[in-house]
Amino acid sequence: MAAVACLLAAGPAAAAPLGTVRLSQTSGTVDATPIFATATASGACPTGYGSNAQVRIGPPAGPFANVAKPLSAGGYDRTAVSAQPNRSFLTALGNTPPVDGEWWVVVECFSETLGMHPDRFVTPITVSGRQWRVGAPAGGAPVGGPEPSASGAAGVTDPSATPPAASPGTEPAVTGTIEPRLTGGFRIGSASFANVWWILGLVGVLAVVGAVSLAARRRPSGGTRLR
Repeated sequence: MAAVACLLAAGPAAAAPLGTVRLSQTSGTVDATPIFATATASGACPTGYGSNAQVRIGPPAGPFANVAKPLSAGGYDRTAVSAQPNRSFLTALGNTPPVDGEWWVVVECFSETLGMHPDRFVTPITVSGRQWRVGAPAGGAPVGGPEPSASGAAGVTDPSATPPAASPGTEPAVTGTIEPRLTGGFRIGSASFANVWWILGLVGVLAVVGAVSLAARRRPSGGTRLR
């Protein structure tokens, strides 16, 4: 009956697992022998499906290959199935390296009259190169990360963004270069030298005009010339 059970076990994976498979390690390599020390189902097989059991590995849609000798002692519907693999992942696949992605380690339960139960105990593993680890491949971006700023990079402030308005009762922040001013509205800075030179020129003109006027007032308007 064990041989018949092996033939029936090649069907596609079922959509409703009976439970999980606890492995003796959480990671390893595909060419290590054995692939892991033990594999134990999370519970007993369904009633009536305890005559035989198998621990196998394969892609989620199947087919599955044995990683341990088929179990034929019976009573697997009364106690959890546990097995000790005797081969590597690579050997189980006929020395064909597994492709990267999701694979399943499964425990299958059999009845002497009904064959394999339509559901399995399932634990997914992820293969990447020579390495495997327990768990399905990570999917999607992490949730709860920082929101991107206006510049498109998380945590980076866009320097061209408009600064927030000042809160009531507070002085607004001063930005840019502060340039001192002369009384009268003339600004001292790199762009105000023309105004300074204009002032100096005006002062010079007024000085010349004042000197000429003073000389004119001192010149005698008339009188007798000496011979």
